[in-house]
Amino acid sequence: MSPYGVYYLKHLQPLIEDVGGLLKGHGWAGDWLAIDSLEQARPGSLVIVDEAALGPERQPLMPARKVLVLLQQWSLDACAEWLAAGARACCEQARADRIAAELMTLRAQLEAAEVRFGDVDILQSVIDAIPVPIFYKDEFHVYRGCNVAFNDYIGLPPDKVVGHSVYEVAPAELADRYYAADEELLASGGTQRYEAPVRYADGSYRDIEFNKAVFHKPDGRVGGQVGVMLDVTERNRLMRQLEKFSHTDPLTGTGNRREFDAVAHRELRHHRHSGLPLSLLVLDVDHFKQINDQWGHAVGDQALRFLVDQCRSQLREADRLFRTGGEEFCMVLPRTDLEQARRVAERLCSHMRGQTLNLEGISLRMTVSIGVVELTGDDDIDESLERADQALYRAKREGRDRVNLALPAV
Repeated sequence: MSPYGVYYLKHLQPLIEDVGGLLKGHGWAGDWLAIDSLEQARPGSLVIVDEAALGPERQPLMPARKVLVLLQQWSLDACAEWLAAGARACCEQARADRIAAELMTLRAQLEAAEVRFGDVDILQSVIDAIPVPIFYKDEFHVYRGCNVAFNDYIGLPPDKVVGHSVYEVAPAELADRYYAADEELLASGGTQRYEAPVRYADGSYRDIEFNKAVFHKPDGRVGGQVGVMLDVTERNRLMRQLEKFSHTDPLTGTGNRREFDAVAHRELRHHRHSGLPLSLLVLDVDHFKQINDQWGHAVGDQALRFLVDQCRSQLREADRLFRTGGEEFCMVLPRTDLEQARRVAERLCSHMRGQTLNLEGISLRMTVSIGVVELTGDDDIDESLERADQALYRAKREGRDRVNLALPAV
Protein backbone atom coordinates (compact mmCIF):
# COMPACT_ATOMS: atom_id res chain seq x y z
CA MET A 1 0.00 0.00 0.00
CA SER A 2 1.08 3.58 -0.63
CA PRO A 3 2.31 5.45 2.45
CA TYR A 4 -0.53 7.94 2.84
CA GLY A 5 -0.89 9.83 6.10
CA VAL A 6 -4.07 9.81 8.15
CA TYR A 7 -5.06 12.83 10.21
CA TYR A 8 -6.97 12.43 13.46
CA LEU A 9 -8.08 14.65 16.32
CA LYS A 10 -5.69 14.48 19.28
CA HIS A 11 -8.31 13.42 21.81
CA LEU A 12 -8.87 10.24 19.76
CA GLN A 13 -5.29 9.06 20.41
CA PRO A 14 -6.20 5.89 22.43
CA LEU A 15 -8.67 4.78 19.76
CA ILE A 16 -6.17 5.43 16.96
CA GLU A 17 -3.58 3.26 18.69
CA ASP A 18 -6.07 0.36 18.66
CA VAL A 19 -6.94 0.95 15.00
CA GLY A 20 -3.26 1.18 14.04
CA GLY A 21 -2.55 -2.10 15.75
CA LEU A 22 -5.28 -3.83 13.73
CA LEU A 23 -3.96 -2.42 10.45
CA LYS A 24 -0.34 -3.44 10.96
CA GLY A 25 -1.05 -6.98 9.90
CA HIS A 26 -2.51 -5.85 6.59
CA GLY A 27 0.46 -3.99 5.13
CA TRP A 28 -0.70 -0.57 6.26
CA ALA A 29 1.98 2.11 5.82
CA GLY A 30 1.92 5.83 6.43
CA ASP A 31 1.98 8.37 9.21
CA TRP A 32 -0.66 9.04 11.82
CA LEU A 33 -0.92 12.83 12.12
CA ALA A 34 -2.53 14.37 15.20
CA ILE A 35 -4.39 17.68 14.68
CA ASP A 36 -6.45 20.03 16.82
CA SER A 37 -9.16 20.82 14.27
CA LEU A 38 -10.36 19.86 10.80
CA GLU A 39 -8.82 22.96 9.19
CA GLN A 40 -5.32 21.59 9.86
CA ALA A 41 -5.90 18.49 7.71
CA ARG A 42 -4.62 18.74 4.14
CA PRO A 43 -7.46 18.82 1.57
CA GLY A 44 -7.87 15.47 -0.14
CA SER A 45 -6.43 13.54 2.80
CA LEU A 46 -7.96 10.91 5.08
CA VAL A 47 -9.25 12.41 8.32
CA ILE A 48 -10.82 10.78 11.39
CA VAL A 49 -13.07 13.03 13.48
CA ASP A 50 -15.87 12.48 15.93
CA GLU A 51 -19.26 14.07 15.33
CA ALA A 52 -18.93 16.32 18.39
CA ALA A 53 -16.03 18.14 16.69
CA LEU A 54 -18.01 18.95 13.54
CA GLY A 55 -19.97 22.07 14.33
CA PRO A 56 -21.78 24.05 11.61
CA GLU A 57 -18.74 26.28 11.07
CA ARG A 58 -16.55 23.32 10.08
CA GLN A 59 -18.99 21.26 8.02
CA PRO A 60 -18.40 23.32 4.83
CA LEU A 61 -14.72 22.27 4.99
CA MET A 62 -15.54 18.59 5.24
CA PRO A 63 -16.24 17.71 1.57
CA ALA A 64 -12.72 18.75 0.54
CA ARG A 65 -11.31 15.92 2.68
CA LYS A 66 -12.06 12.22 2.93
CA VAL A 67 -13.62 12.37 6.34
CA LEU A 68 -14.51 9.34 8.45
CA VAL A 69 -17.04 10.48 11.05
CA LEU A 70 -17.19 8.56 14.32
CA LEU A 71 -20.66 8.34 15.87
CA GLN A 72 -21.41 7.67 19.51
CA GLN A 73 -24.47 5.71 18.42
CA TRP A 74 -24.46 4.51 14.84
CA SER A 75 -27.73 4.51 12.91
CA LEU A 76 -28.57 4.39 9.24
CA ASP A 77 -30.36 7.75 9.44
CA ALA A 78 -27.41 9.44 11.15
CA CYS A 79 -25.01 7.94 8.61
CA ALA A 80 -27.16 9.18 5.71
CA GLU A 81 -27.16 12.71 7.14
CA TRP A 82 -23.38 12.82 7.47
CA LEU A 83 -22.87 11.40 3.98
CA ALA A 84 -25.19 14.08 2.60
CA ALA A 85 -23.08 16.70 4.39
CA GLY A 86 -19.91 15.51 2.64
CA ALA A 87 -18.51 12.72 4.84
CA ARG A 88 -17.04 9.71 3.04
CA ALA A 89 -17.99 7.15 5.69
CA CYS A 90 -19.41 6.76 9.20
CA CYS A 91 -18.54 4.29 11.95
CA GLU A 92 -19.53 3.65 15.51
CA GLN A 93 -16.75 5.07 17.65
CA ALA A 94 -16.57 1.97 19.84
CA ARG A 95 -15.77 -0.39 16.92
CA ALA A 96 -12.06 -0.18 16.16
CA ASP A 97 -12.35 -3.07 13.69
CA ARG A 98 -15.03 -1.29 11.66
CA ILE A 99 -12.95 1.89 11.66
CA ALA A 100 -9.92 -0.07 10.36
CA ALA A 101 -12.04 -1.59 7.58
CA GLU A 102 -13.41 1.78 6.51
CA LEU A 103 -9.90 3.26 6.42
CA MET A 104 -8.74 0.44 4.15
CA THR A 105 -11.71 1.11 1.83
CA LEU A 106 -11.12 4.86 1.74
CA ARG A 107 -7.42 4.39 1.02
CA ALA A 108 -8.23 2.07 -1.88
CA GLN A 109 -10.57 4.70 -3.30
CA LEU A 110 -7.89 7.36 -2.90
CA GLU A 111 -5.31 5.27 -4.76
CA ALA A 112 -7.78 4.50 -7.55
CA ALA A 113 -8.63 8.17 -7.95
CA GLU A 114 -4.98 8.98 -8.67
CA VAL A 115 -4.88 6.75 -11.74
CA ARG A 116 -4.96 9.01 -14.77
CA PHE A 117 -6.45 8.01 -18.12
CA GLY A 118 -5.71 9.43 -21.56
CA ASP A 119 -9.16 11.01 -22.04
CA VAL A 120 -8.73 12.96 -18.80
CA ASP A 121 -5.41 14.34 -20.07
CA ILE A 122 -7.05 15.32 -23.36
CA LEU A 123 -9.89 17.08 -21.54
CA GLN A 124 -7.39 19.07 -19.48
CA SER A 125 -5.48 20.07 -22.60
CA VAL A 126 -8.69 21.21 -24.24
CA ILE A 127 -9.85 23.44 -21.37
CA ASP A 128 -6.32 24.78 -20.87
CA ALA A 129 -6.45 26.05 -24.45
CA ILE A 130 -9.54 28.16 -23.69
CA PRO A 131 -8.44 31.70 -22.75
CA VAL A 132 -11.18 32.40 -20.18
CA PRO A 133 -11.23 30.94 -16.64
CA ILE A 134 -13.09 27.63 -16.34
CA PHE A 135 -13.66 25.50 -13.24
CA TYR A 136 -15.79 22.55 -12.20
CA LYS A 137 -16.82 21.26 -8.79
CA ASP A 138 -18.42 18.09 -7.54
CA GLU A 139 -21.76 17.85 -5.76
CA PHE A 140 -20.04 18.64 -2.46
CA HIS A 141 -18.72 22.02 -3.73
CA VAL A 142 -15.15 20.76 -4.00
CA TYR A 143 -13.08 21.91 -7.00
CA ARG A 144 -12.27 18.90 -9.17
CA GLY A 145 -10.65 20.73 -12.04
CA CYS A 146 -9.87 24.08 -13.64
CA ASN A 147 -7.87 25.46 -16.53
CA VAL A 148 -4.67 27.48 -16.68
CA ALA A 149 -6.61 30.72 -17.20
CA PHE A 150 -8.44 30.13 -13.91
CA ASN A 151 -5.20 29.52 -12.01
CA ASP A 152 -3.59 32.60 -13.56
CA TYR A 153 -6.62 34.76 -12.81
CA ILE A 154 -6.93 34.02 -9.10
CA GLY A 155 -3.18 33.57 -8.60
CA LEU A 156 -3.27 30.04 -7.16
CA PRO A 157 -1.56 26.93 -8.57
CA PRO A 158 -3.67 23.85 -9.41
CA ASP A 159 -2.75 22.00 -6.21
CA LYS A 160 -4.18 24.90 -4.16
CA VAL A 161 -7.49 24.68 -6.04
CA VAL A 162 -8.23 21.06 -6.99
CA GLY A 163 -9.41 19.12 -3.95
CA HIS A 164 -10.23 22.29 -2.02
CA SER A 165 -13.53 23.94 -1.17
CA VAL A 166 -14.43 27.53 -1.97
CA TYR A 167 -13.69 28.41 1.66
CA GLU A 168 -10.05 27.55 1.03
CA VAL A 169 -9.79 29.21 -2.38
CA ALA A 170 -11.74 32.46 -2.04
CA PRO A 171 -11.47 35.27 0.51
CA ALA A 172 -13.59 34.72 3.59
CA GLU A 173 -15.82 37.72 2.83
CA LEU A 174 -16.78 36.23 -0.56
CA ALA A 175 -16.86 32.48 0.17
CA ASP A 176 -20.33 32.55 1.74
CA ARG A 177 -21.71 34.34 -1.31
CA TYR A 178 -20.23 31.80 -3.73
CA TYR A 179 -21.36 28.86 -1.57
CA ALA A 180 -24.95 30.16 -1.43
CA ALA A 181 -25.04 30.55 -5.23
CA ASP A 182 -23.67 27.01 -5.67
CA GLU A 183 -26.29 25.61 -3.29
CA GLU A 184 -29.06 27.35 -5.20
CA LEU A 185 -27.80 26.05 -8.55
CA LEU A 186 -27.44 22.45 -7.38
CA ALA A 187 -30.89 22.55 -5.81
CA SER A 188 -32.63 23.98 -8.87
CA GLY A 189 -30.54 22.37 -11.63
CA GLY A 190 -30.12 23.92 -15.04
CA THR A 191 -28.02 27.05 -15.50
CA GLN A 192 -27.15 30.15 -13.52
CA ARG A 193 -25.76 33.57 -14.36
CA TYR A 194 -24.87 36.32 -11.92
CA GLU A 195 -22.21 38.92 -11.18
CA ALA A 196 -19.96 38.93 -8.13
CA PRO A 197 -16.54 40.34 -7.22
CA VAL A 198 -13.48 38.08 -7.46
CA ARG A 199 -10.05 38.70 -6.02
CA TYR A 200 -7.61 38.93 -8.91
CA ALA A 201 -4.06 37.56 -8.80
CA ASP A 202 -2.62 40.96 -7.88
CA GLY A 203 -4.97 41.29 -4.89
CA SER A 204 -7.42 43.68 -6.54
CA TYR A 205 -11.11 42.90 -6.83
CA ARG A 206 -12.74 42.70 -10.24
CA ASP A 207 -16.32 42.30 -11.48
CA ILE A 208 -17.01 38.81 -12.81
CA GLU A 209 -20.03 37.41 -14.62
CA PHE A 210 -20.39 33.75 -13.68
CA ASN A 211 -22.06 31.44 -16.20
CA LYS A 212 -22.61 28.03 -14.60
CA ALA A 213 -24.48 24.82 -15.30
CA VAL A 214 -25.17 21.58 -13.47
CA PHE A 215 -23.82 18.34 -14.93
CA HIS A 216 -25.03 14.83 -14.16
CA LYS A 217 -23.50 11.43 -13.61
CA PRO A 218 -24.26 8.53 -15.97
CA ASP A 219 -27.00 7.32 -13.61
CA GLY A 220 -28.73 10.71 -13.75
CA ARG A 221 -27.73 11.98 -10.33
CA VAL A 222 -26.26 15.46 -9.97
CA GLY A 223 -22.51 15.26 -10.41
CA GLY A 224 -21.63 18.88 -9.77
CA GLN A 225 -21.31 22.13 -11.66
CA VAL A 226 -19.11 23.71 -14.30
CA GLY A 227 -18.55 27.44 -14.56
CA VAL A 228 -17.03 30.03 -16.87
CA MET A 229 -15.84 33.44 -15.59
CA LEU A 230 -16.10 36.55 -17.76
CA ASP A 231 -14.34 39.70 -16.56
CA VAL A 232 -16.86 42.54 -16.94
CA THR A 233 -14.95 45.13 -14.90
CA GLU A 234 -14.25 47.41 -17.84
CA ARG A 235 -17.74 46.99 -19.27
CA ASN A 236 -19.28 47.95 -15.93
CA ARG A 237 -16.95 50.93 -15.60
CA LEU A 238 -18.00 52.19 -19.03
CA MET A 239 -21.68 51.64 -18.22
CA ARG A 240 -21.34 53.61 -14.99
CA GLN A 241 -19.51 56.33 -16.89
CA LEU A 242 -22.21 56.47 -19.56
CA GLU A 243 -24.89 56.57 -16.88
CA LYS A 244 -23.08 59.43 -15.16
CA PHE A 245 -22.70 61.31 -18.45
CA SER A 246 -26.41 60.92 -19.16
CA HIS A 247 -27.18 62.74 -15.91
CA THR A 248 -24.29 65.24 -15.82
CA ASP A 249 -23.65 68.55 -17.54
CA PRO A 250 -20.24 68.02 -19.19
CA LEU A 251 -19.17 71.67 -18.87
CA THR A 252 -19.83 72.33 -15.20
CA GLY A 253 -20.05 68.85 -13.69
CA THR A 254 -23.46 69.60 -12.18
CA GLY A 255 -26.54 67.51 -12.81
CA ASN A 256 -28.32 68.23 -16.08
CA ARG A 257 -32.04 68.78 -16.74
CA ARG A 258 -32.69 65.04 -16.75
CA GLU A 259 -31.04 64.67 -13.35
CA PHE A 260 -32.92 67.69 -12.03
CA ASP A 261 -36.25 66.12 -13.01
CA ALA A 262 -35.33 62.85 -11.27
CA VAL A 263 -34.10 64.49 -8.07
CA ALA A 264 -36.91 67.04 -7.88
CA HIS A 265 -39.63 64.41 -8.27
CA ARG A 266 -37.92 62.17 -5.70
CA GLU A 267 -37.74 65.04 -3.20
CA LEU A 268 -41.36 65.96 -3.93
CA ARG A 269 -42.48 62.41 -3.07
CA HIS A 270 -40.48 62.62 0.16
CA HIS A 271 -42.04 66.03 0.91
CA ARG A 272 -45.55 64.64 0.48
CA HIS A 273 -44.76 61.65 2.67
CA SER A 274 -42.91 63.49 5.45
CA GLY A 275 -44.54 66.91 5.37
CA LEU A 276 -41.12 68.57 5.52
CA PRO A 277 -40.78 71.78 3.48
CA LEU A 278 -39.23 71.82 0.00
CA SER A 279 -38.16 74.79 -2.11
CA LEU A 280 -36.66 75.44 -5.54
CA LEU A 281 -34.43 78.25 -6.79
CA VAL A 282 -34.06 79.27 -10.42
CA LEU A 283 -30.88 81.29 -11.08
CA ASP A 284 -29.79 83.10 -14.21
CA VAL A 285 -26.51 84.96 -14.87
CA ASP A 286 -27.13 88.63 -15.61
CA HIS A 287 -25.95 89.91 -19.02
CA PHE A 288 -24.23 86.62 -19.80
CA LYS A 289 -24.51 87.20 -23.55
CA GLN A 290 -22.25 90.24 -23.17
CA ILE A 291 -19.56 88.06 -21.59
CA ASN A 292 -19.61 85.71 -24.57
CA ASP A 293 -19.74 88.57 -27.08
CA GLN A 294 -16.90 90.51 -25.46
CA TRP A 295 -14.54 87.76 -24.36
CA GLY A 296 -15.59 84.71 -26.34
CA HIS A 297 -17.26 81.42 -25.45
CA ALA A 298 -14.11 79.96 -23.83
CA VAL A 299 -14.21 82.72 -21.21
CA GLY A 300 -17.96 82.25 -20.91
CA ASP A 301 -17.43 78.56 -20.17
CA GLN A 302 -14.88 79.38 -17.46
CA ALA A 303 -17.32 81.93 -16.02
CA LEU A 304 -20.01 79.25 -15.69
CA ARG A 305 -17.62 76.86 -13.98
CA PHE A 306 -16.57 79.68 -11.63
CA LEU A 307 -20.23 80.40 -10.87
CA VAL A 308 -20.87 76.74 -10.00
CA ASP A 309 -17.90 76.65 -7.62
CA GLN A 310 -19.11 79.81 -5.88
CA CYS A 311 -22.69 78.55 -5.57
CA ARG A 312 -21.58 75.23 -4.11
CA SER A 313 -19.55 77.06 -1.48
CA GLN A 314 -22.77 78.68 -0.22
CA LEU A 315 -25.07 75.64 -0.32
CA ARG A 316 -25.57 72.90 2.22
CA GLU A 317 -24.49 69.35 1.54
CA ALA A 318 -28.11 68.26 1.04
CA ASP A 319 -28.81 71.04 -1.50
CA ARG A 320 -28.48 70.10 -5.17
CA LEU A 321 -27.39 72.33 -8.07
CA PHE A 322 -28.27 71.65 -11.72
CA ARG A 323 -27.56 73.36 -15.03
CA THR A 324 -30.87 73.34 -16.89
CA GLY A 325 -30.08 75.77 -19.70
CA GLY A 326 -27.30 77.88 -21.20
CA GLU A 327 -26.73 80.15 -18.19
CA GLU A 328 -29.74 79.01 -16.15
CA PHE A 329 -29.42 76.86 -13.06
CA CYS A 330 -31.91 75.25 -10.70
CA MET A 331 -31.41 74.36 -7.06
CA VAL A 332 -33.40 71.84 -5.01
CA LEU A 333 -33.43 72.75 -1.31
CA PRO A 334 -34.85 69.92 0.88
CA ARG A 335 -36.22 70.77 4.34
CA THR A 336 -36.33 74.45 3.39
CA ASP A 337 -39.39 76.72 3.59
CA LEU A 338 -39.95 79.87 1.55
CA GLU A 339 -38.32 82.26 4.03
CA GLN A 340 -35.28 80.03 4.46
CA ALA A 341 -35.00 79.66 0.67
CA ARG A 342 -35.19 83.44 0.26
CA ARG A 343 -32.25 83.84 2.67
CA VAL A 344 -30.25 81.26 0.74
CA ALA A 345 -30.97 83.11 -2.52
CA GLU A 346 -30.06 86.49 -1.00
CA ARG A 347 -26.80 85.00 0.28
CA LEU A 348 -25.97 83.70 -3.21
CA CYS A 349 -26.68 87.08 -4.80
CA SER A 350 -24.59 88.92 -2.21
CA HIS A 351 -21.73 86.44 -2.47
CA MET A 352 -21.54 86.64 -6.27
CA ARG A 353 -21.46 90.44 -6.13
CA GLY A 354 -18.16 90.29 -4.26
CA GLN A 355 -16.42 87.66 -6.39
CA THR A 356 -13.97 88.28 -9.25
CA LEU A 357 -12.87 85.75 -11.85
CA ASN A 358 -9.29 86.60 -12.73
CA LEU A 359 -8.08 85.22 -16.04
CA GLU A 360 -5.07 86.23 -18.10
CA GLY A 361 -5.67 89.90 -18.84
CA ILE A 362 -9.30 89.73 -17.70
CA SER A 363 -11.02 90.49 -14.39
CA LEU A 364 -14.63 89.45 -14.61
CA ARG A 365 -17.44 90.14 -12.15
CA MET A 366 -20.89 88.60 -12.40
CA THR A 367 -24.25 89.10 -10.77
CA VAL A 368 -27.23 86.75 -10.74
CA SER A 369 -31.01 86.99 -10.52
CA ILE A 370 -32.97 84.32 -8.68
CA GLY A 371 -36.60 83.21 -8.48
CA VAL A 372 -37.75 81.31 -5.38
CA VAL A 373 -40.71 78.97 -4.90
CA GLU A 374 -41.84 76.69 -2.08
CA LEU A 375 -43.75 73.55 -2.97
CA THR A 376 -46.81 72.84 -0.90
CA GLY A 377 -49.64 70.33 -0.92
CA ASP A 378 -50.29 68.91 -4.37
CA ASP A 379 -47.94 71.26 -6.24
CA ASP A 380 -46.54 69.95 -9.49
CA ILE A 381 -42.81 70.26 -10.27
CA ASP A 382 -43.32 71.76 -13.73
CA GLU A 383 -45.94 74.23 -12.51
CA SER A 384 -43.77 75.24 -9.55
CA LEU A 385 -40.78 75.66 -11.83
CA GLU A 386 -42.85 77.89 -14.10
CA ARG A 387 -43.80 80.09 -11.12
CA ALA A 388 -40.12 80.34 -10.10
CA ASP A 389 -39.24 81.28 -13.70
CA GLN A 390 -41.83 84.06 -13.63
CA ALA A 391 -40.32 85.34 -10.37
CA LEU A 392 -36.89 85.27 -12.02
CA TYR A 393 -38.11 87.28 -15.00
CA ARG A 394 -39.65 89.87 -12.67
CA ALA A 395 -36.27 90.15 -10.91
CA LYS A 396 -34.62 90.84 -14.27
CA ARG A 397 -37.25 93.40 -15.27
CA GLU A 398 -36.79 95.15 -11.92
CA GLY A 399 -33.06 95.66 -12.48
CA ARG A 400 -31.37 92.25 -12.04
CA ASP A 401 -28.98 91.23 -9.24
CA ARG A 402 -31.89 90.50 -6.95
CA VAL A 403 -34.24 87.82 -5.59
CA ASN A 404 -37.96 87.54 -6.22
CA LEU A 405 -40.42 85.17 -4.56
CA ALA A 406 -42.92 83.26 -6.68
CA LEU A 407 -46.50 84.44 -6.45
CA PRO A 408 -48.97 82.05 -4.82
CA ALA A 409 -50.55 79.52 -7.14
CA VAL A 410 -53.93 80.63 -8.43
